[in-house]
Amino acid sequence: MLLTSCGFSARHTLGPERLSLGIKIFANEGREPDLERRLHQQLTLAAQHLVDAPLVAPSHADVTLSGRILEYHTRGGVRGKDNVLLERGVDLTIEASLHDSSGLLLAGPVTLRQDVGHTTREPGGPRAAEDRAVANLAEGVILDLLVDLEQRRRESQKAALKTP
Repeated sequence: MLLTSCGFSARHTLGPERLSLGIKIFANEGREPDLERRLHQQLTLAAQHLVDAPLVAPSHADVTLSGRILEYHTRGGVRGKDNVLLERGVDLTIEASLHDSSGLLLAGPVTLRQDVGHTTREPGGPRAAEDRAVANLAEGVILDLLVDLEQRRRESQKAALKTP
């Protein structure tokens, strides 16, 4: 309780002039239809937890998160006695970046890959594995972009201090 009273927050800022965030639906270059919609839902949830800026429509946002699903593959995995398939997996790769309202690149692009396995006996195995992969990627891409944004901000401040 003491931390909240002193203004501490675990959420990250986009910067002083960047007051809102918009998340575009990612392009889907993978082979799984409608995966971009599930990714968008997870990106929205992750942004609500990680970013200290209201989410607005991308057309009205100070900062826009955009990207694409690069690859989607399923894979075979562990086989047991008599060559029975016991485990499979989902391999998903996405690329994302942050832009300001004029289209200027603020952070990224970053590329993340997630490989999630599931047993063949797991109820809803492929779908559950996809859901885990998408949730992990959504959180990871936002964190990576926030780190890149902060590094670029610091480099810009250092450069500004060096110029007379």
